[in-house]
Amino acid sequence: MTSANEGKYLEEIYYSVCKNGYARVSHLAKSLNVSASSVSKMLGKLTQEEFVDYQPYGIITLTEKGLTSGIKLAKNHQILVNLFRYIGMEEEEIDQEVRNIEYYISNKALECIKNFLAERDFTVRQQLK
Repeated sequence: MTSANEGKYLEEIYYSVCKNGYARVSHLAKSLNVSASSVSKMLGKLTQEEFVDYQPYGIITLTEKGLTSGIKLAKNHQILVNLFRYIGMEEEEIDQEVRNIEYYISNKALECIKNFLAERDFTVRQQLK
C-alpha cells in the first residue's frame, strides 16, 4: 500500500467483503463519508495496483494481494484497539482514535505494541498472533 488514503479504502472494502462477500461504491461512499466519484477514482487506482477487482457500476472484490493487505490492516487496527483498551481509554473513544493514527504508524511500532501487549498477557492475546 502506498498511502493512508488507500489504507482507509482497503480496510473498509475488506470489512464489507468479509460481511457480504463483496463491496459496493454506495456503501463505501457512505461509510467513508466521501462522494461516489471519489470512491470510483480510488477504485481505479486500487484496481490498477491489483488490490481489487472492479468494473464500473459492479461489485468490488479483493484480489489475493488486496485480501492479504486487508487482513494486515484489520490486525493492525485490532492491535491499536487493544493498546487503547489496555491503557484505559473509554470504549466509545477508541475507534476514532485508532482511525486517527492507524495508517500513519510504522510496522515496527505496531510490532513493538503487539509484543508489549503479548508480554503482559493482555486478554485478547490470541487476536495479536
